[in-house]
Amino acid sequence: MKNSIISEQMLRLCACAALEASGRLDALRPAIGKALDCGVTIGELKDAFSQLYAYTGFPRSLNALGVLEKVLSEREERGIKDAPGKPFSRPAAWDDAALALKLGTEMQTRDEGGTPWDYTFCPQADYYMKSHLFGDIYACEDLTPAQRELVTVAALSAMKGVEPQFEGHKECAVFMGNTKEQVEALCQWLAEHVGSEA
Repeated sequence: MKNSIISEQMLRLCACAALEASGRLDALRPAIGKALDCGVTIGELKDAFSQLYAYTGFPRSLNALGVLEKVLSEREERGIKDAPGKPFSRPAAWDDAALALKLGTEMQTRDEGGTPWDYTFCPQADYYMKSHLFGDIYACEDLTPAQRELVTVAALSAMKGVEPQFEGHKECAVFMGNTKEQVEALCQWLAEHVGSEA
């Protein structure tokens, strides 16, 4: 599992994201165990699955969180103590809609390589993306913006009919601090080890 371009922890977290997106809960259970075994924290898994509802829908997000909860309970019964990660802290943006919109607009601009992005065709979607996705969700601190984009790329790689978003987020992943080589290595690893059944 050695990969000099991208860490095993990131590969394992992204495998879980791809399985969440494709709804393969039977494969997600052991994937979560492998992720925890190699040092992915509980908080990182919770944050990844929570974030993905914006891309895969609440049903798959909640299903994955349910699997995670069961896996953690089983591991605890066996005496396995998994790393919790950072203590959860409620982001200030959650209590300030103007702040969430401001931070989200800045984060989305960064995600687009420094070019402001406005979806004037549908102002509602523009606001939801800026204020909620890039504001509220990105305000959580278990994952960095660079990690969030890799998780998103992984999820989109496992879904059908989202090719424009998949290609776009591969670029965004680079804008957020990953190298092109890391993004390509991730996609290749996912294709070889996880596949797509969405």
